[in-house]
Amino acid sequence: MFSFWELIVGGIKMKKIHIISIVTALFSTSCTYTSQGLLVNDRRNAEASNEVFFGDSVKEISYLEQNWSRYDSLWFYNTTQGSDLIPYSIFLNLEQPGSTELFRSERNMQKLRFLTQKPSFDNPDGLPIGFVKDSYQGKDYMGFTCAACHTNQINYKGVGVRIDGAPALSDIESLLINLTASVEATLADSDKLARLTEHVLAEGDTESEQAFKRELEEILVERQRYDRRNAPVHPNNGNINVPYGYGRLDAFGRIYNRIFSHLVKPEVDNYNPANAPVSYPFLWDSPYSDFVQWNGVGDNYPGKRLGFLGPLNRNVGEVLGVFAIFDLKEKGDIGYLSSAVQHNLTRLEYQLNSLQSPQWPDHILPAINTELAAKGKQLFYQYQCDACHTSSAKFDRADPDRIMVVQHTSVNLLQTDPTMAMNALTRTGDSGYFGDVKGAGFEAKTSALQALQYATTEVVKEPDHDKNIIRRGLEHAADFLFAKQTNPFKKPTQRQVNFETIPVDADAKTVAYSLNVYRGRALNGIWATAPYLHNGSVLNLYELFLPRCSDAEIEAGKKCRSNKFTVGSREFDPEKVGFVSKDKAQYPELYEFDTSLPSNSNAGHEYAAGVTRMIKRNKQGIAVRDEEGGFQLEEPFPAMDSAQRKALVEYLKTL
Repeated sequence: MFSFWELIVGGIKMKKIHIISIVTALFSTSCTYTSQGLLVNDRRNAEASNEVFFGDSVKEISYLEQNWSRYDSLWFYNTTQGSDLIPYSIFLNLEQPGSTELFRSERNMQKLRFLTQKPSFDNPDGLPIGFVKDSYQGKDYMGFTCAACHTNQINYKGVGVRIDGAPALSDIESLLINLTASVEATLADSDKLARLTEHVLAEGDTESEQAFKRELEEILVERQRYDRRNAPVHPNNGNINVPYGYGRLDAFGRIYNRIFSHLVKPEVDNYNPANAPVSYPFLWDSPYSDFVQWNGVGDNYPGKRLGFLGPLNRNVGEVLGVFAIFDLKEKGDIGYLSSAVQHNLTRLEYQLNSLQSPQWPDHILPAINTELAAKGKQLFYQYQCDACHTSSAKFDRADPDRIMVVQHTSVNLLQTDPTMAMNALTRTGDSGYFGDVKGAGFEAKTSALQALQYATTEVVKEPDHDKNIIRRGLEHAADFLFAKQTNPFKKPTQRQVNFETIPVDADAKTVAYSLNVYRGRALNGIWATAPYLHNGSVLNLYELFLPRCSDAEIEAGKKCRSNKFTVGSREFDPEKVGFVSKDKAQYPELYEFDTSLPSNSNAGHEYAAGVTRMIKRNKQGIAVRDEEGGFQLEEPFPAMDSAQRKALVEYLKTL
């Protein structure tokens, strides 16, 4: 499992021995390290939940075969990317409001639906999956790893099935708001403050009680600003606040806001409401997909410019959004300083190359009805699902040379909730410090995408600091070469057919492709990714093939998608394929998903219900346009009956 060089240099930081790191990056065959410890059980240090929050406790944990060993999983869970949310000693000892129970207690983390772990060699404090210690400029912080948002568990009859790379069910918005409340409560309670100060002093993380109190006050101001600026309010709907709930986050909105906030002085507001929550994408096959993100904005091809490295650029932007420390005020010769650990970001991306999608575990869940699945397969192609979604019937999930070409479809044609796609296109802010950058083309206002790309792709000369946003130079050649060499895409990618064009000159002689689209994902492992649609607005796969209806139609007995359901329980429904919606009266802390609220629409993608129309295609599979450039549409498919819906769901279990 371990290469020779990994055993030698697994724990050595690149800043100390660059030559060995280059050799390691170029010749190692895995990203795992012995730093995880040698005595790791099959459960990968998982802590089974004994708390019955939503009636879904389990007695045992099981992992599926996804081509990752126990060491691969733990390396993914415990490897920092440079996220620094709050000083580590504070996080370890901070109490909840109105209680002496620690904020990080197993009970609180499980209530927020984070996956708890037992203390282990590389996680001695027993942090949940995706929580990790990071050290930057001599201080330790608690931050997040990729695993915090991309590891999940489904529960069935007392067994918790952990799935690497699956969309998490965690409620990060509540975690952050509650963290702010805990800091505020500590400063308001002298006994709480004294207990926390004693712990922090004992660990040598502050010079005095007075210095620590000032630090905590500064943290509170920073946390309050962050929460206010990222509140999911909707100005066009009376400033209604629509919480994300379990399993969703407006990651783009929060990344953009962190960039904008760093372009001006801390006390100056430069932000947009982060009001377009989406489900966390699953990670298997991500390195092999030509475009990623729900709206397909991320191109996995590194490109021709030295300053654009495809996935590396994307992952740097991600860690800036999840609390990397960085400064955009002065670039200088060394670039913009940041705690982002580029070396680990390239290796984390490479680690995903070997992750495979999970297959239906018929040793835990009821066995698939093969006869019914065969009928569902016919329906899959009859209803042209393969036109937008690659199925595993067309590729080998273990093929290291597989390339997943995704289809981009106009939001106007899909008719799904447009908020996320439109926000990504239209968000702007003051260019601030970037307005003084010569030759960069910044005006007083800049788009969020432009600001993010400039911050993460700027070429840096002769770096001599431990970490900065994107490093260049001979001493960090391993990062550059490793990112390029391990990228599956060696040729430029091209967006696929189902999206609109917009004119780019007055005479409309030339057009540009619009990013007002959502991408059609490959469907292998789709059974493990509920709820469905990009914003998590459809409860299960069975309901995905039903139409959206009014409350009156549902009350009259029409079979429709649920307009309201609860999210938070891990209890799995193997028949309809999704999480069970439970009674909020019995479990009041469940999140009620109301599809009538802004950004929560469950409309669209109603092909199987005879509502949404498919685009006409020629024999080569290319969309057919009319003389004005619009799409020609097929007549609607006949709506599926209950038996057909069940058959299609059964087939999707096999992918």
